Amino acid sequence: MDKIKKGSIKKSFARYLLICLIVSVVGCMLIYGILDYFQIWYAERYTAIFIPDNFSPDDYELWKKLPDNMWLYDLMHYGKSVGMSLWTVLCIWVTANIFHNRELKKPIDTLVSASDRILGDDLDFEISCDSKNELGQLCGSFENMRKNLYNSNYELWKSLEERKRLNSAFSHDLRTPITVLKGYTELVKKYDGRITQEKQTDILMKMSVQIERLEHYTEKMSSVHKLEDIIPEETEIDFLLLCSQLEESGKLICGEKKFTVSAENSDPQSIFTDHELVMQVFENLVSNAVRYAVSEIRCDVSLSDDVMEISVSDDGNGFSDEAVRKAWQPFYRGEKENEREHFGLGLYICRLLCRKCGGELYVSNTESGGGKVTAEFSVKKTESR
Repeated sequence: MDKIKKGSIKKSFARYLLICLIVSVVGCMLIYGILDYFQIWYAERYTAIFIPDNFSPDDYELWKKLPDNMWLYDLMHYGKSVGMSLWTVLCIWVTANIFHNRELKKPIDTLVSASDRILGDDLDFEISCDSKNELGQLCGSFENMRKNLYNSNYELWKSLEERKRLNSAFSHDLRTPITVLKGYTELVKKYDGRITQEKQTDILMKMSVQIERLEHYTEKMSSVHKLEDIIPEETEIDFLLLCSQLEESGKLICGEKKFTVSAENSDPQSIFTDHELVMQVFENLVSNAVRYAVSEIRCDVSLSDDVMEISVSDDGNGFSDEAVRKAWQPFYRGEKENEREHFGLGLYICRLLCRKCGGELYVSNTESGGGKVTAEFSVKKTESR
């Protein structure tokens, strides 16, 4: 029977039909022979008629000479035709059931079950069938279709998740430049009427720079489909000017909390990196530090061997052991953090942008117990990055 399952449905059906024909013919011959034997035995026992060996009990002349009360003989006579017909029908019915159960039932049940699950948007399963006929091949095609649907849905889900993550990152990163602009606005309001024209012009210029950064960042984010598509735009930057910008932005973000900047390399030097991404990472780190600091945030900037490090630390409670391991993961939040106030994307975005700029992000705690995050950037001029 296993050999029968390896062929096509047409060939398998022909083999089953051949076996059915052989069994049916053999059965009919046995039925005819058995009833024929009992007919002869019955006629010889209850009648005085001599029946030659080469004569059949169904011979017309013999049958005509039998007594009228030989009803059992008549029953066996008609039973031959009825028995052979019933046997033939039984053979066909059994063969059809065996063929259906062995060749059709399992593949059809598999296909029906798979169709129901696919209609129910359940694609996390596997369609398997050991039949080698056309229905088995159809199950294989169904499995390929399921895999393609699963992969398509997975890619669509990934695309939606990336878009969701990008939108969350975009809204998260917009808050820091807006905070800086608000700081400049509050500064102008605070000294309204007592600020010199020169200072007012300087503040307006700095606000203009922030607005321009917002415009560039918005264009950059709107042109990508996911965060990983961001491409740094390398520009030449004066190191001391960058430190001055870091100090000014940090003070505006920290507000009433104390903010200090320390630069190890105070020599005039040019570095090559994406200015907007560096400022975005720095402002994110400072914004995070403000949320946990008690009263002071410190920034340490160092430059050595074409690598620039910006470390932002606070005097808060520091990172937990779990946060040190997972703080940079997307949507990670501490147990006590408010979801409305914190997306859990700040350090994740910073780490990604640092890697885009040829560096890395490190999370740790200071000796005094506060949190410390170090952003590393490659500042070597290169055409490949």
